[in-house]
Amino acid sequence: MNHCRRCGVEVDENLGNCPLCGAFVSDNTQDSIYEYPQINFKTKRQLFLKISMFITIFTIALVVAINAAVNHTVSWSVHVLFGFVVLWFAVGRSIIKRFNVRKHLAWDFIAVIALLFYINLWSSKLQNPWAFTLGAPIAVLTWATVLEILVFAHKGGRGNYMIALTRLFALSAICIGISFLWLGKCDWGWYICAARGFVDVLALSFFAKDAYYQELKKRLHV
Repeated sequence: MNHCRRCGVEVDENLGNCPLCGAFVSDNTQDSIYEYPQINFKTKRQLFLKISMFITIFTIALVVAINAAVNHTVSWSVHVLFGFVVLWFAVGRSIIKRFNVRKHLAWDFIAVIALLFYINLWSSKLQNPWAFTLGAPIAVLTWATVLEILVFAHKGGRGNYMIALTRLFALSAICIGISFLWLGKCDWGWYICAARGFVDVLALSFFAKDAYYQELKKRLHV
């Protein structure tokens, strides 16, 4: 069996070209007329990011100009600006950094929580902090559900998802403390998140004891 010098796959000796990419695989060193050129995906990705950035800047500038010309302020154009910031924070950063699924989800949910706080800030000036007491707990519960599904779906890299679930449990406990310091009480939302996180940690300690403890020791440098 010959090996394709481009793909590395095994190719039948009777074939002169790789059936996958068309590269020449014969002992003869001359190039094949069927050889395909390499595609530079990095260049295409950079071009896409540049075009997206240009559209974003142009749209923001246009909206601010219209708002200033019509109302002599930038009141409602601030919302458009914040929307683009959240979009780039959740999606653009993930594309640029090439995050994995876990990190991509983390940035998406953080962006959702930030959007909820922004709406709450403009709707009631946080006098009624529903974004913290209701919106954020729902987002955290959804986040935990997705992570639980990924723990079962992924055969490799489960340790990262286990640690992510543990962090959500710690976040819920911290938010309970913030609730008492800020509001003087804690609503049911964060209690449910903390209870859900405790069940996750308990399940991981029971059903994946060795892998979970090893991952904890590695992260805590124990």
